Amino acid sequence: MRLPLVKGSKISDQAEWRDALPVNVTAFAQDVDGDPCFIRTLDGMKQFGAGFGEDRGGIWSARFTTHLRISGQALVEIDQFGNIVDVGTPTVISGSAQAQFASSFNSIAFVVNGEYYRYVPTTGTLSLIAKPVGAGAYTDICFIDGYYILSDKENLWSTDIADETTISSIAFAGSDFAPDEIIGVGKATDNKLLAFNRYTTERFYNNAGPQFPFARIPAAAIPIGIVGPKAKASVGDGSWVVFGGSKEFSPTFYLFTSSYQKISTKEIDSIIDSYSDYELENMVIEFRDTRDQRLVICHLPRHVLSYDMTFSQIVGQHIWYQWESAGKPWRSINGVYDPRNVDDNASAWIYGDKDDSRIGKLDQTVCTQYGEALEWSVKTPIMRVGGVVKAMEVQTAPGHSTAQSPKVFISTTKDGVLFGPEVLISSGKVGEYQKRIIAIQLGDYPNWFGLRIRGFSKSVTSLAACEIQ
Repeated sequence: MRLPLVKGSKISDQAEWRDALPVNVTAFAQDVDGDPCFIRTLDGMKQFGAGFGEDRGGIWSARFTTHLRISGQALVEIDQFGNIVDVGTPTVISGSAQAQFASSFNSIAFVVNGEYYRYVPTTGTLSLIAKPVGAGAYTDICFIDGYYILSDKENLWSTDIADETTISSIAFAGSDFAPDEIIGVGKATDNKLLAFNRYTTERFYNNAGPQFPFARIPAAAIPIGIVGPKAKASVGDGSWVVFGGSKEFSPTFYLFTSSYQKISTKEIDSIIDSYSDYELENMVIEFRDTRDQRLVICHLPRHVLSYDMTFSQIVGQHIWYQWESAGKPWRSINGVYDPRNVDDNASAWIYGDKDDSRIGKLDQTVCTQYGEALEWSVKTPIMRVGGVVKAMEVQTAPGHSTAQSPKVFISTTKDGVLFGPEVLISSGKVGEYQKRIIAIQLGDYPNWFGLRIRGFSKSVTSLAACEIQ
């Protein structure tokens, strides 16, 4: 009997069958002895630079070929070798809130702490732009058709077409499909403006209006909104992943274009139910497209959940993972793809940090996080066996671990709730390519059988499936 590892199961203390999320692994679509995929430990994080505090957002501007971040209370520029320069002095970006970035032909702008800042790379000047009469605290920003568009929960505001530092007190419009707050803005692939409200999303087109340059498209509203400015991410092909919902339902994760589809599972919704809506307002959703993976990374206050768009499409069901750093939520945030020869090598994903001022570089050759070993775990589905399990083998790719005595920890369950003592099995040192992970005489399982596999190492580990007899 062959048991997959990408989506396990468990029984909760409410007597519910639930998914057991794989921890600190991702799946890759590749046929391995009849299985559609193998799982692998997370790409590691190596030190790339040192900022001035916790990371608050970043952007790569192709127009100006520069990588900017807000690190602590400073706007910094990062070169391809990890050297970091404060380019915002003397302007101080107070607070600790996350920022929303956008870029135009003339500048790079961001919204943070309710204010609109504009940086001009050609002159190296950062300015705080004054608000017009009637504007509230800005929540989001985007650039479209020569305008910066900003939201302040009540209205959409537009900069002047000839001057990005000017916002007229009459250059605003509402999003009036429903009486809800305007949380964020975005640009659709067909050059339409998206207004992300709390319970709805509306589309606007450029009609060159005398006050606000965009007009609402009445028939294009979607009854799904977002809880916070960063509770959305464009995932290509005109699609977005958002966290929110309509007024009649609890918030959850959706994939939408002109229509919408729920992508969360019962297990994901159970995690969401442990939060209040107010806790989730500052959540961050980001998208990473690398190798043959398209991952939506969702940062909640006490969890980091990752949705695998690629493998979900292949298997026809929603695949989620949970990522951790030393028992806490995954520490990296605000990934920016830097297309330069980073460290005189290939292009790379660069991340900030939630815990300190480190700037990290995603590294596919290791699974460590700044040198610290990664703990990972997976579970199999709970299968009805009704007899003795004579042998178990976990299919792996051995011989690549640099540890002196690499091991995996294996335990079994007869009920989906309690697991027995762990057994340590060697997983093979460097060069031991024929090493097999086998356990025999696992005992009698009169009803159910399930397996948990975990590891704690600095070396990349790959697993395909579990075979039991």
